[in-house]
Amino acid sequence: MKIKFSLILVILSIFLIACQAGMDNRTVYESHDADHHDNKVESYETDDHDDEKDGDHEGHDHDDEKDGDHEGHDHDDEKDGDHDDEKDGDDQNDKNSDYDSSYYNYDEEETYEDDLKSITVIDDPSNISWPRNVTINERKFTIESRPERVATISLGHDEILFGISDTNQIVATTSFAQDDGSNIQSKADGLPTISSDPETIISVNPEIIFADPYASVELIDALEDAGIIVIQTQLDNSIEGRKNDVWLMSYITGNLPNAKILTDQIDNNIKALQNITSKNSDVENKLITLSWWDAYWTAGIGSTEDSVITLGGGNNLSALNGVESNSTIDKELLISMNPEIILITQSVTWGGKDFYDQLFSDDSLSSINAIKNNKVFMVNSNWWGTLSYWNLKGSEELAKILYDLESIEGFEQF
Repeated sequence: MKIKFSLILVILSIFLIACQAGMDNRTVYESHDADHHDNKVESYETDDHDDEKDGDHEGHDHDDEKDGDHEGHDHDDEKDGDHDDEKDGDDQNDKNSDYDSSYYNYDEEETYEDDLKSITVIDDPSNISWPRNVTINERKFTIESRPERVATISLGHDEILFGISDTNQIVATTSFAQDDGSNIQSKADGLPTISSDPETIISVNPEIIFADPYASVELIDALEDAGIIVIQTQLDNSIEGRKNDVWLMSYITGNLPNAKILTDQIDNNIKALQNITSKNSDVENKLITLSWWDAYWTAGIGSTEDSVITLGGGNNLSALNGVESNSTIDKELLISMNPEIILITQSVTWGGKDFYDQLFSDDSLSSINAIKNNKVFMVNSNWWGTLSYWNLKGSEELAKILYDLESIEGFEQF
C-alpha cells in the first residue's frame, strides 16, 4: 500500500513539473512572438526612414533630407537621451507632418518621367534625384539640392510658384503679386516685395530666382555675381504650355508631387469645360475682347486671351480677321467684325467701366450687335491677361456667359 501511495506521489509530481514546464514554455513563446512583432514594427519603421534617405521625395517637409537629418526620427539621439533635441525634433516633425498632410498626398513610387519628357530643357527627365540639370537658352544650370529659398520677379512666375509651393520655401514676391490685379494676393500678403533693383532681391537671400526673358542683362549679372541662380523662362500661352511651365518650375524647386496634383486639377477643369462646350454648340459665340489705351485694343492670334476664348467655347473674331497677338484696331474694323459679344478685359481701376459706358454712348457703334443687344460684359482682368494656369478661370467665366450658367459642373477652384 505504501509502495502504491509513493508511486502515485511520484507520478503526480512528474505531472505537476510537466505542467509548469509547459506554462514556462508558453510564456517563452509568447514573449518571443511579442519580441518578433516589435522587431517587425521597428524594422518596418526603419525601412521607411531608409527609403526616405535613399529616395528623392519632393515636398516641403523634406528640406533637411539634403543633410540626411530627419528631425524627430533620429534613433541614435533618442538612445543618447538628449531630450532637448528630441523635443525640438518632435516639434519640427509635427510641423512637417501637419504641412505634409494638408498640402498634398502623393505616391512615393511616382517617377514623373512621362510628364517631364516633353520638356526639352530638362536634361534627364528620368532623374528625380539631386543634383538636377536643365539647359535653358544654351546655358546649363545644375541644381545641387532642393532649394530652400526661392522667389521670382514676374507675376506669372509668382502665380505658378504659389500653385506648387508656399511660404516655407517662397521668400518674397513681386509687388504685383500683392496688388488687386493678382490671383494670389491673399497668399502673398505679408511677404517682402522685390523689384528689378538687385539690392532688394539680394537682401532676401534667395538661392534661385525665376525671371522672364526680358529681364535686363545688368540685373542678371548682378544677381549671379551674388551667387544667385537666375532661371529665365518664357511662359507659354497654350494650355499644354501652361502645364509644362508648372512641371519645369516644380522640377527645379523640388515640388514634383505638387505639380502632379495641380496639373491633374488643370486637366480636370479642361474636361469640365469641354463637357459644356461640346454639348452646347448652338450659342451666340462670335466675340472679341476689347480695351481702351488711347486706341481700341483686342486680342488676336497667339494671344493669351485667344486660348482662353477657345477653351471657353468662344469664336474669336479678331483672330479670324488676322489680328496678331494683342494689337490695336480702328473703329472701322470693329464695326465690320460686328461681334455678337464684347468682353472688356480692362479692370475698373484702369478705366474699364468708363470704357464700357463710352461704347454705349458712341452712336457710331450702335449698329454692332453686342451693343445693340446689350451683350457687352466686363470680365475679370486678373484671369484674362495672366501668364499662368489661372486663365482657366477666364475660360470658366466665358462659358458661364455663353451658356447662361451659374457654375460649371466639375470645375474645381484653384
